[in-house]
Amino acid sequence: MDFSTSRQRRPRPSLTLVLPAYNEQAIIQQAIEEASDALQDSFADYEIIVVDDGSSDQTASLVLRAMQLDARIRIIRHASNQGYGAAIRAGFASATKDLVAFSDADCQFNLRELSQLAVLSESHDIVCGYRIDRKDTLIRRVYSRGYNLLVRLLLGIHVRDVDCALKLFHRDVVRDLEIRTDGFLVNSELLTQARIKGYRVIEVGVSHRPRAGGQSSVSVHHIPRVLASLLRYWWNEVQFPGESFTGFSDLARHGHRLGWSAIAVILIAALFTLTNLSYPLIDRDETRYAEIPREMLMTGNWVLPQLNHQPYYDKPPLLYWLCALSYRLFGVHEWSARLIPAASACATLAATMWFGTRWFGRRVGLYSGIALFLTTGFLFCSRYLLIDGLFLALLTISWMSGYESIRQQRLHLGWWLFSALTCGLAILAKGPLSCVLWLPPIIAHTWITRSSAKPSPGHWITWILICLSVAIPWFVLVASQDPRFPLEFLWTHNAQRFAGAFHARPFWYFIPVVLIAGHPWSSLTIPITRFLCSRSPHHRMGRSPAIGFLVLWCLWTLLFFSLCRCKLATYVLPVAPAMAMVVGVYLHRLQSMSTDWSDYVASHWSPRVALVLTCAAAFGILGFQFISDSIGLYEFTLWLAVWIAIGIAILVSLQRFRSASSAWFTTIISTLVFGAMVMHHLLPEYSRNQSLMGTESELRATVASADQVLTIGHEFAEVPFYSKRSDIEHWRSIDIGDLQREMAGHSVSLLFVSRHITMNDVQSRLPAQAQIEVILERKAGKVIQVHFDSDNVRAAFQSTRHDR
Repeated sequence: MDFSTSRQRRPRPSLTLVLPAYNEQAIIQQAIEEASDALQDSFADYEIIVVDDGSSDQTASLVLRAMQLDARIRIIRHASNQGYGAAIRAGFASATKDLVAFSDADCQFNLRELSQLAVLSESHDIVCGYRIDRKDTLIRRVYSRGYNLLVRLLLGIHVRDVDCALKLFHRDVVRDLEIRTDGFLVNSELLTQARIKGYRVIEVGVSHRPRAGGQSSVSVHHIPRVLASLLRYWWNEVQFPGESFTGFSDLARHGHRLGWSAIAVILIAALFTLTNLSYPLIDRDETRYAEIPREMLMTGNWVLPQLNHQPYYDKPPLLYWLCALSYRLFGVHEWSARLIPAASACATLAATMWFGTRWFGRRVGLYSGIALFLTTGFLFCSRYLLIDGLFLALLTISWMSGYESIRQQRLHLGWWLFSALTCGLAILAKGPLSCVLWLPPIIAHTWITRSSAKPSPGHWITWILICLSVAIPWFVLVASQDPRFPLEFLWTHNAQRFAGAFHARPFWYFIPVVLIAGHPWSSLTIPITRFLCSRSPHHRMGRSPAIGFLVLWCLWTLLFFSLCRCKLATYVLPVAPAMAMVVGVYLHRLQSMSTDWSDYVASHWSPRVALVLTCAAAFGILGFQFISDSIGLYEFTLWLAVWIAIGIAILVSLQRFRSASSAWFTTIISTLVFGAMVMHHLLPEYSRNQSLMGTESELRATVASADQVLTIGHEFAEVPFYSKRSDIEHWRSIDIGDLQREMAGHSVSLLFVSRHITMNDVQSRLPAQAQIEVILERKAGKVIQVHFDSDNVRAAFQSTRHDR
């Protein structure tokens, strides 16, 4: 806003000087006298407004005495101490002159220098002083330097001395700047608003003097409060000042209902995830998580998870319960086990679209759903039997319902309690990790955001009690059956896992994971980063408090798992819904006109980069599968022809249609085809080639008729799953126990041996009379059939005992 054309240059303008004062009886009279002497020589007219901010000494009485002698002195009294910002606000509101200045009532500035500031005000809207030779203590100068650096970094204020208490404004500028803070942040707030509104600011050096008397009310104890106020101001006014809901027209017409397009996306996703689930289970996770509920159903013990009829301490039982229930309803099949993660993926997608519609409008809800569904990492986990898919669904619903309960000024108790219920279920899915992830973003948002509800201690206690009441009963029951379970689970598989007892990875491990798993939307990394960090009005006003919560959600999840030394790619899956919503918001804003370079990149280059990477990945995977004989010539030729056709179609469409919508549409189609190829064809084919039992009907018959079946060095959970046998014994190592003694009395034994164990290791532990035959060998290991002649075996064992 430019006021230079509307102002008339005056040789001697009028000035209002605001002097905030709190318990300044030792110096206030000197401050008023110096101000009067300085202003009457430099300004045609002036007034001095002393704001007594709840002083408990004689400050107000001394000002009233001065008023009797000079009518140009005024006083504003606060009944209680409201803070430095409140005093400035009161003084500005009462100013009546052309120019408005303020200074502290401690006589540390030579007010005659206001005439120099007034000259500069003829060509600038705001004139800020900076202390040339500062007379404060060393420690206070250090604090100030650090604070100024932080303010410049966070708020973008390019002045060297933000809190210098000698500033001059035009009165129309003062009227346009809104002061909300009551504390020492007022200078930063004024200059931030001036930058945002485009006012011209200039700095000029001013002399600084030691405090003439009294004591400063500023101390080291104010630092945490000032920093907290600065952080809150930056978050609410600079980073996320936009409207909470961007689709008010949608809301008026449709409420929060999903549109037909969103329903169509959910149906397509359901078709993708719920079909073709009957291929063999993939070792090791799928076989393990399918066998545990089978044993649960067979033994009738729904409390203690068991694998190979031994307690399995790694995870809580919710996934096993749901799979066992699916088995009871539909039978024990691969597809009935995978039905749970597939249904969980659909639930996550529906929740993301529904809450996205509530927070941002129908179009953003639709875009968020498309972004989540086509995210590579989410596509993979949607059909893979892992705990992470179920955990993601429950934690996402808990996070979103928790935010829904606090996003207004008043807490919504129903959503609050529902978030506690779903978080408790998430504990039953993966343990206390759900609370560790859920709590910090919610607590941080309620603390930092002005517009959110602030749950009371009673609300927090109720939340904790509901959450624990869902999870604790199972822990009590399982401890009664196996007292070791709580300690093994909480210590070994949570605390020690965090410390790196398993799968230790470097801190930066998840950076490439997120970029790869976030394809094709990772091509928007630079534009979205600029959208979230830019101070331009176009971007700032598009960032609402809801986006701020999503950012907290993502940052905390990534930070926690990066600090955790144990790292697996699927751990960061909980960031996917939040990132998808941010992508949805950004794609919606991308449709509006913008000249920003990052928006141009997002419209024209990002989809093309994603297309190239998708096609390159498709050709690379097909080539690798063909070279490794994991795909037949017919299937290879068919998919190669498909991708050549897609590549030609993409080139033609990008030549003829240069709009961002057409580029992103072709990206979406190519990603969907890529996902179908990998998840519906290549992955099932891989599982068939690697499975020991899934496709080998003859081996199943052999296992069923064998006298004895042992698994060694690898749990081979697919063996009991497909054979339905409950007498299979598992050895973690071939060196554990006496293999000869174990196999005595059995004419035919089958050994499922890990690929790390050689045939020499097996033969060295068996009698020479044993007939050994490798009947199947795959990547996970080999199946060895051992035949014994009973008389020879007996003699061999007797000889072995005699030698010992």
